[in-house]
Amino acid sequence: MKISIRALVRPPCPDFVRALSGHPDAGSINLEKARQQHADYCQALEQAGVTVERLEPLNDFPDSVFIEDNAVILEGRAVLCSMKEAGRKDEISFLADTLQSRVPVIRLQPPVFLDGGDVLQTEDTVFVGLSQRTGQEAVEALQSLTPKPVIPVPVKKGLHLKTSVSFLGKNLLVIQPTSVEAGCFKKFEWIEVEEDQAYAANCLAVADSVILPGGFPQLEQRIGQHGFKTLPVPLSEFQKADGGVTCLSLLINEV
Repeated sequence: MKISIRALVRPPCPDFVRALSGHPDAGSINLEKARQQHADYCQALEQAGVTVERLEPLNDFPDSVFIEDNAVILEGRAVLCSMKEAGRKDEISFLADTLQSRVPVIRLQPPVFLDGGDVLQTEDTVFVGLSQRTGQEAVEALQSLTPKPVIPVPVKKGLHLKTSVSFLGKNLLVIQPTSVEAGCFKKFEWIEVEEDQAYAANCLAVADSVILPGGFPQLEQRIGQHGFKTLPVPLSEFQKADGGVTCLSLLINEV
């Protein structure tokens, strides 16, 4: 049985310049540059062998380009997230129909709050970041949907768990260990990212390829030493909006 991967992406809308962000350069987001960088990102996905499906921009939702936060694909089902940020919670409705045509859909409801960027899945464990956007109730909700252990991980710095930890496969993580409770990941081999290069810790592994932010040649080399093809992509405008590589797509396995 051959499995292919489809990536749902949503290009940045005109209001992207107003995305929620604590980044000091948030006020200088360049929309045209962001659109080009998003196109480059989609090209990298295709180079990695992924089928890219571009959804319509959501003009009233500046953060909707960060589609990963809307849902978690778990055990062949789509778990629609209940988002804590008031300006983002209605994004989910625009994704529901697209997902329902492909996989069974479950929708979380308050008081469960979850952003997809806080869910890191490995072969045998699901890690959930306890962050500003995701609470313990989400850990319990996901545990009811999978036989895998669901492990809470306190997030010390950064927006989400996957801001600071990426699973590449082969028991290997890219991690910025001072940003999370790193002891939760002691069974893995680490490629450690220094704090001043923390943005690079968010990578996307697809089979034997890893998409990572451009501008981090040392990390690119270290990932390549583990047998991966590296695909660096410039993402400066998304960094200004507190977004990274994984945030920009929702991956679905298809038979």
